[in-house]
Amino acid sequence: MNARRGSRDLLNAGCGILFLFGLAFGTGWRTQTSAARKGAYPLRVAYFPNLTHAPALVGVAKGFFQKDLPDYDVSTRVVNAGPEAMEALLAGEVDVAYVGPSPATNTFLKTNGQSLTIVAGACSGGASLVARADLPISSVRDLDGHSVAVPQLGGTQDVSCRHFLLQSGLESKEHGGTVSIIPAKNPDILTLFRRKQIDAAWVPEPWASRLRSETGAKTVVDERSLWPNRRFTTTVVVVRRAFADAHPDAVQAFVSSHERTVSWIQGHPAEAQSTVNGELKRLTGKLLGNLVLKEAWGKLDFTTDPNLTSIQALASAAYQAGYLKAAPGTLPGLVDTRALLALKGGK
Repeated sequence: MNARRGSRDLLNAGCGILFLFGLAFGTGWRTQTSAARKGAYPLRVAYFPNLTHAPALVGVAKGFFQKDLPDYDVSTRVVNAGPEAMEALLAGEVDVAYVGPSPATNTFLKTNGQSLTIVAGACSGGASLVARADLPISSVRDLDGHSVAVPQLGGTQDVSCRHFLLQSGLESKEHGGTVSIIPAKNPDILTLFRRKQIDAAWVPEPWASRLRSETGAKTVVDERSLWPNRRFTTTVVVVRRAFADAHPDAVQAFVSSHERTVSWIQGHPAEAQSTVNGELKRLTGKLLGNLVLKEAWGKLDFTTDPNLTSIQALASAAYQAGYLKAAPGTLPGLVDTRALLALKGGK
C-alpha cells in the first residue's frame, strides 16, 4: 500500500526512531491455567495494553475468563494495535480479540465476511488528538504542514485522524496533502514527543493522558466532541468465524464472561482502576500515576453495546481514507449480538 510505504519512509528519514522498548510481550502467550488440562480445548484471546481494553485486562487479572470457561484452556496474547491482532486472527493464531472497530471491519470486508464477527462492544470514547505545547496547534485544521503520529496504519485512531483531516479540508502527504501521518507504537510516540520529533498524535488512553503528563502536551480534540451524543466505539470483541462455527457454546460463555467483567468494572470503578493499573505495570513495566489514571478513566465508557451506527461511520471513513476499495454499505453479518441477546433474555 502506498500509504504504508510513504509513512515508513517518512518515519525512517525524518524521525530516526529507536524502538527502545521492544514490546516483547506482544509476541508471547500467557495462560490463565497453571497447566493445560487433558482434553481441554484452547481458546486464545488477544488484546492491547490500553485502558480502552480494560475489560480484557480485568478479565485476565481477576481470572474471570478461565472461571467462566472451565472446559477451555484460555491463553492471552498482547499486541500493539488492531492490524497486528487481525493478522494473528487471519493466521489462525487468535480465536477472540479485543480490537478497534476499523481493523475489524476492514478485515471483515476484505475477506467477504468469512474471517470474523463482532459479538459485543467493550469501550466507547477514550481517544484524543494531542499536540506539543510549543506549537500553534489548537484544532484539526492547524495540523496543516505538521506531522501526527498514530499507533498503526489502518487502526481506529489512524482512520479517525484521516477522516477528520478530510472534514477540515486537509489530506495526508501520501495522498498529495500537507500532513505527515507517522505510524509508531504508543511507547515510541512518547519518546518522539520528548525529543520533539513529532508535532501531534491521535492516540487512545492512557497514552493521551501520559503525553500530557510526561511531556507537557496539550489536548487539541477529545474525539468524543466530534461524534453524535459524544459516543463512538473504541473497542469491540471479535471472534474468528471458524472458531465460532465450531464452538458456539464457547462463544456464548465468553460473551457472558465479558458481560460479567464489564458489569464488575461499572460497579467497582476504584478497584477496576487499580486492577487495570497492575496489569499495565506487568505488561509495560510502568504504573500510571493516580492523576493520569483518573483523568484517562473519566474519558471512557465501558459497555457491551457495539454501537453499529458508529461502526458504520468508521467503515465509511476507512473507505474515504483509501483502506477499502468499495463503499461498505450496511455491513450485513458484521455484528452478531445473539449471544448478548441470549443473556438479556435469561435475566
